[in-house]
Amino acid sequence: MSSTIFTRPHYRQASACHFYAIVAVSCCALLPITAYTFTEEMAAPQVNQENQVAPNAAEKKAGPEKIEPAQPQQKTQNDEQNDEQKDDQEDTQGDVQPTSEIALEETTGKHSKNVGEVEQNSSKDSVLNFATAGNSLREQAARYRKLAEQWQPVSPGATLRAGDQSQRVAQLRKLLELFGDYHGQPGPVVATSDNQDRYADLYDAGLQLAVESYQRRHGLTVTGIADSVTLKELERSPEELARLLEINAERWDKLPDKPGKRYILVNVPNYQLQLIDQQRVVLSMKTVVGKSSKRTPDMTTKVVSVVFNPTWTVPRSILLTDLLPKARNNPEAMHKRGYRVVKYGTNTTKPISDEGIQSAARGKATLRQISGPGNTLGRVKFVIPNKQAIFLHDTQAQSLFEHRHRAFSHGCIRLQEPEELAYALLGPQGWDRTRVAQATTGDESVTIKVDAPPRLFITYLTAWVDALGKVHFRPDIYHRDKSSVGN
Repeated sequence: MSSTIFTRPHYRQASACHFYAIVAVSCCALLPITAYTFTEEMAAPQVNQENQVAPNAAEKKAGPEKIEPAQPQQKTQNDEQNDEQKDDQEDTQGDVQPTSEIALEETTGKHSKNVGEVEQNSSKDSVLNFATAGNSLREQAARYRKLAEQWQPVSPGATLRAGDQSQRVAQLRKLLELFGDYHGQPGPVVATSDNQDRYADLYDAGLQLAVESYQRRHGLTVTGIADSVTLKELERSPEELARLLEINAERWDKLPDKPGKRYILVNVPNYQLQLIDQQRVVLSMKTVVGKSSKRTPDMTTKVVSVVFNPTWTVPRSILLTDLLPKARNNPEAMHKRGYRVVKYGTNTTKPISDEGIQSAARGKATLRQISGPGNTLGRVKFVIPNKQAIFLHDTQAQSLFEHRHRAFSHGCIRLQEPEELAYALLGPQGWDRTRVAQATTGDESVTIKVDAPPRLFITYLTAWVDALGKVHFRPDIYHRDKSSVGN
């Protein structure tokens, strides 16, 4: 029987080997955990340590295969682009499909959407200087007349879109560069003469941005596609546009240089209301204005009061052409909609009857719609002194605000967010949004006077220069520009 004798040096050597072996195995065992933790920390967003919550046991057990991959942002941007293209009434067939890899990479970039948003917001919320607006338009008119020497229209043809490559694309690029909409390629791209010559006829991301800028300035549906409407607009010569700038400069001359510290500006062709306070746009919203046969007039007045749950006394023009025929054909339906007969000079209402209808037809009475959720004026009306019986008011037809061109009313101005305007005007008087919302419920009509009522300017501007120096044009919905050309 033999035995092994360990001396102290041999024992230390053996122990050391075992120790390093154990450390090595432990490190190997911890390596996947360390790698997973490091990967998880690198992928996780930065969170404030004070608000960080420890993961529960189930989350700790979840392996890397449990992590859901992030959705690519390109899909979201393409979806948004397709949604914008659906609004295009002239060309809605197909998505944007570039025919080259370069165009595909550039047109799906994030830069395009961000630039468009910045330009749109800057234009929408810019404050126009009443004192200098006319001169700015005349300066731009002179610039446009100089552009006429270099202006060449795009040759007639079909719609142009991202990925197209032709001589007409090169013409479009040159024309938009002349107008100041084309600024080269987005991002840190160094333009060279070789690249410019090589891709001059390619509808790339830079040209798409330019088309969007042009469409935005001219009040067109912003799609980045040079459809028939956009190409038709591009046919207008610089001389014609210069004349429009001068016509609108004359309209500005009729407005005061100093509108006041707080005022409301409604531009009819732009279908927009702005509340300006201390040279800052504090509220902006869409409007519906009068149709061509019932035009919203220019006026300078004040917003003197806010009426919650208003009644509507029908103007005689609407009574004769619209409501009296309906009352004769179906008086019960008109009664259900809240219409009653009221004699002029009194405040007494009676149900619709043959006698009441005849009295209204002879000019001794009219119809009045009682307050409530079905009232034509909606839940809020803003009283503005004028002889044409024009109001700013709410509307039941909210779907009309989805249209780009919104000339549908009988002359009054319908507001997309009337409660927000009520809150902005009555806020200094102690009204909060909760109180405004409560005032719009029920059927009781309540009138609140506005302290220091702001001035209201209802204007007809088909061209203006914004605070960034960009020239904007809008359709001449009432054909007033054409009548002014010969004057």
